Amino acid sequence: MNEIIDNYNVNAEMEIDNSELEDIMLIEPGMMTIADEEEFFRLLKEAKLFIPIHWEKEEVFNIEDQSVVDVIKPVPPLGFNFISLNLNDGGRALVAFTRKEIMKEIKLKKDHIVMNMRDLAKILYGFGDVFTSIIINPQTEHSIIVSTSRLIDLFKEKAKNPFIASLEQTLATLKSNSVKLDNHYMFFIRSDYEFMENEAVDGIFTAKMPLRACTDPHFQSNLPILHKIMMYEGQKILYTGKSDEVTDFNVLIAPGCEFQKFYDEDGDTSIWRCIKQPFYDNIEEEDDGEE
Repeated sequence: MNEIIDNYNVNAEMEIDNSELEDIMLIEPGMMTIADEEEFFRLLKEAKLFIPIHWEKEEVFNIEDQSVVDVIKPVPPLGFNFISLNLNDGGRALVAFTRKEIMKEIKLKKDHIVMNMRDLAKILYGFGDVFTSIIINPQTEHSIIVSTSRLIDLFKEKAKNPFIASLEQTLATLKSNSVKLDNHYMFFIRSDYEFMENEAVDGIFTAKMPLRACTDPHFQSNLPILHKIMMYEGQKILYTGKSDEVTDFNVLIAPGCEFQKFYDEDGDTSIWRCIKQPFYDNIEEEDDGEE
C-alpha cells in the first residue's frame, strides 16, 4: 500500500470536477434505471474523490449523529487511518466526498487526500473485510453507498474467452510472421461440404476467420470436398512448418482474404484464386504511419 499512498499529498489543492457524478446521484433511491446505474458506475470508476483521513487514530462515527463509537489505531503501512461510519446494517463504510466543500458544510474538520478509484479499490482489497462499503457525501441529502466488492469488481480484468484469446494470438502471429510468396503456389483446404461456394457473395468468398490449409493435396483426405487455393507471387501466408501427418495443416491464410471461384475441376473439387488480402493492407498502412 505504501507505493500507492506515496503518490498522494495530504490536503493538496486540486481542481476536481465530479459534477456529472453528482448529477446522477441526485436521482431518488429506487428511481435509478439500469442505464442510470451503468452511467453512475462508469463515472465512479473514472472519478477522483476526497478521502478524509486521521493521523493518530481512526474515529468510527455513528451515522446518525456523528458521535464517536470506536477508536482504532493507525494502520502501520499507511501511517494514518481512513474515516469511517458504522452503518445501520452493522457494516463499516469508508467515507468519501465528491467536493472538499461538502466536508466543510457538514463540519468535518479532517485532513484529506484526493484519490482515484483504482488506487482506492486496491487499498480496500488489501484491507480484506475491514470495510464493507464506501459512503459518498454522507450527511447530505443525496449520499450514496457502494459496496466494497462492487468497487473492486469495477477494476477486475474479466477472464478472456479462451477462443478469443487464441484468436488474438493467431492474428498477432499472422501480423508478425507472415511471409511473401516468391512465386505462384497452390494450397489445399478440405471440408465435408462446399463452404466456400455456399458462403460466397456475388461469386466472392471472404474468409471470416483464419483459413487452415496445407501444401499437401492429400491433407485431410478423409473429407470429400477439396478447395484448391491459387495464390500469387507477393501475396502472404503464414507457414507453420512441415506437416508430419496428412491430417495436419501447415499454412494459415489471414481472415478477410477474398477468393474468386476460377472453375470446378470436378463435382468435389473447385479452384479459387486469392484476389485481395486487406488484412495485410491495413498492417502496411499502420507501418507507413509510424515512419
